[in-house]
Amino acid sequence: MPRSWFGSMSLALTVTFLSACGVIDTWVEDSVATPSPDMSVQITPLSRATLSSTVIAPIDCKRIAFVLFNFVDFKNPDIYTACPDGSTLQQLTFDPSSDTDPVWSPDGERIAFTSERTGDNQIFVMDADGQSLLQLTFDYKNDLPVWLPHGGHIAFRTSDGQGLWWWRILDIASGEISDFTEPSFDFFYQTPAWSPDGQFIAYMSLLAQKERNDGASQIHVRAVNGSSDVALTNDTWANVKPIWSPDGEKIAFLSERDGNYHIFALYVMDSDGKNVQRLTEPSYTEMASFTWSLDGSQIAIGDIAFGHIYIFDLDTGNKREFLALQNGEAVLAPSWQP
Repeated sequence: MPRSWFGSMSLALTVTFLSACGVIDTWVEDSVATPSPDMSVQITPLSRATLSSTVIAPIDCKRIAFVLFNFVDFKNPDIYTACPDGSTLQQLTFDPSSDTDPVWSPDGERIAFTSERTGDNQIFVMDADGQSLLQLTFDYKNDLPVWLPHGGHIAFRTSDGQGLWWWRILDIASGEISDFTEPSFDFFYQTPAWSPDGQFIAYMSLLAQKERNDGASQIHVRAVNGSSDVALTNDTWANVKPIWSPDGEKIAFLSERDGNYHIFALYVMDSDGKNVQRLTEPSYTEMASFTWSLDGSQIAIGDIAFGHIYIFDLDTGNKREFLALQNGEAVLAPSWQP
């Protein structure tokens, strides 16, 4: 049974990564609308035994939500939050099943996530302090929640358990669910990224690969109303996982363009594809996930290959470790509070 991205980790560690891992080329009409040297930060590890579900006082920072788990046996991943300097660590989920894929709502008040607590993967939402837990989906197997910019809808990936994957959109108020993409047999169906104003969607396309018969995948930006679809990258390498900056001016993405298949670096470009800048060394896998700070000056990135989350400064290229870990711990899937 697939376990969202977490359940895919052990598989990803034992098989060759696909350089073109998903496609959102077939759309259903949308009814909704070179880095500097490292700079390490010294953080005193906190005792996990002291953490509880007790609600704590309001936290004066824009927190990073993430998944913490035991790297040795991959058991019991839970969702935590902490300030960007690693302080004020708080555990939000305590269920013995897998809780993964945390993502902040646009207003920073809630966190959507994937959980196996009812059996198959389903989408849940909770308040920023872990309270008021609510299950949102009940059919099929669902993971990888993505908030739409206005906060009233959540997109998520669905599997029928027979090999088909597709994206759907949930209206939170009514509970109504509509298909967003056509079903595909591609397991690594890539996540769509809505621009902050909700007018455009950035996604990974295999259109050029099909036309040229190479292994390339390109970053495209499509107007939600279908009036345009523009390729922002055009090379013979895999370009994947676009994410908009909070102001909508830039897009971060992973790319193999440094010349090694299945080894990715994090890049940033303007939203029109210009001014491409490499932010990290080519050392990440396609399983890496990353998130922008609210002011767009930093990006936090985590990867199963390392089990750590690092924060990169776009101006200086410097990086620091987000959270000091205890023996056997690993962290992944950062999501920065808006």
